[in-house]
Amino acid sequence: MEIGSVPAGTRGAVHQTPTPTPTHPLIRVAGLSVRYRVARTGTSLTAVSDVDLDVHHGEFLTVLGPSGCGKTTVMNVIAGLVEPATGTVTVDDRPVTGPGPDRAVVFQDYALLPWRTVAENVRFGLEMQPRLRKGAAERVRETIALVGLEGFENSYPRELSGGMQQRVGLARALVADPRILLMDEPLGAVDALTREVMRGELERIIAATGTTVVLITHSIDEAILLGDRIAVFRSHPGRIAEILPVDLPRPRSERRTIADPRFVELRDHLWDLLRGEVERPGP
Repeated sequence: MEIGSVPAGTRGAVHQTPTPTPTHPLIRVAGLSVRYRVARTGTSLTAVSDVDLDVHHGEFLTVLGPSGCGKTTVMNVIAGLVEPATGTVTVDDRPVTGPGPDRAVVFQDYALLPWRTVAENVRFGLEMQPRLRKGAAERVRETIALVGLEGFENSYPRELSGGMQQRVGLARALVADPRILLMDEPLGAVDALTREVMRGELERIIAATGTTVVLITHSIDEAILLGDRIAVFRSHPGRIAEILPVDLPRPRSERRTIADPRFVELRDHLWDLLRGEVERPGP
C-alpha cells in the first residue's frame, strides 16, 4: 500500500483512547546485551544489559531516559546497525541480522544530501529498492504532500528551516512505506515552538499511515504526548526500569493535554524515576 493512498479512518485514524494491541508483538527484544570494546584501555563496556521489550503492531512506543542509558543502542540493534553480544531481536518472529526495507530510521541531524532538492532527497528512500521504482514519482509527490511540503519540491535543504528539513527526513523514511519507523530524537534540533507544531504533525502522519513507531526522546512531555506506552531506561548499564501505558485521548494538543490530571500524575512519576538516574553516580 502506497503512502498517501491511505484514506482517513482506515489504517490508523486518530483515536480517542490508546488502540488495544494484539498479543503477538511485531518487534520482540529478548535478553539483549550490547558491549563495546574501549580501545584506549582494552576493556569492554556493557552499554545495554538484559533488555526485554515488545512493540506491537501499530503502536507508538516512546523511549525515555538520561544520556548514555543505551536508548539509541537498542534502537540501532532493532535497525540492524549494531550486533548484540547476547539476546535476540526479531521482527515478526524473524531474527534481525541487518538493515531491511521493513524498517526506516529518522535521525536528529536530518542527514539530508545538500546537493539534492526536497523531491530528490525524498526519492533517495526509493533508489536502493528496485521493487519500488515503478511509480516512484507519484510516491514522492504523495509523501511530500503527507508531510506538508507541497510547493517546496525544488527547494534545497539550505533554503529550508530546521522543522522543514526534519519533514524532509521523515518523508524520505516514509516514502518506502516501512512497517517500522525508528526515530532518534527527531525533534531535538528545532526550537520549542517548531517542536510543538511538529509533534502534532507527527501524530497526524502516523495516524494516517498506521506505521509502528519507536521514538527516542529526552523530553518527558514529548514521551507522554506522543506515546501509547513509555519505556523508561536506567543507565550504567542501560536497562528498562519501567514500561508505562499512556491513558490519554488523542489527538493530544499540548496546551489541552498538559492540564489533564492524568498527564500531571504520569509526568511526576516519570520525573521521579529519571531524577534518581541523573543523581546516581556513574560506573
